[in-house]
Amino acid sequence: MLGLLLELAGGALLSWADERRRARNREGSAARGERVGFPACVLGDRPYCRNRSLVHLWLSGPTLHVTPTEFPELHPSRIPALSLVRVRHRDRHADSRLVQFSWEVAECRDGDRTVLIGCSPGSMRLLRAALAGADG
Repeated sequence: MLGLLLELAGGALLSWADERRRARNREGSAARGERVGFPACVLGDRPYCRNRSLVHLWLSGPTLHVTPTEFPELHPSRIPALSLVRVRHRDRHADSRLVQFSWEVAECRDGDRTVLIGCSPGSMRLLRAALAGADG
């Protein structure tokens, strides 16, 4: 029994370490201005918003694109410079079902319209950096 518990704990630790390594690699790539993508949902009343499906958000420096799949060349839509209003936890009563359980939501402004971007906390760090770069 102890062997099984140690094996499970070791597997969880290795999985966590691998996830951290991948996150550091993505953050390093993003810092160098390389294109980095991650699953997200982009919701709102703008042509680039995909209110009925999960998408992939692609960052390249402060430039954002959204695609319907994990392939950045497949039907990319450029997202204009957005102003970040705030980042909050998912509200299970108010947010779309597309916003996954553990995700955060960035409330942004595109002119006079609100755009919501939901993604994992690790990806939200990348998104915040990109939006800060677009403002500056």
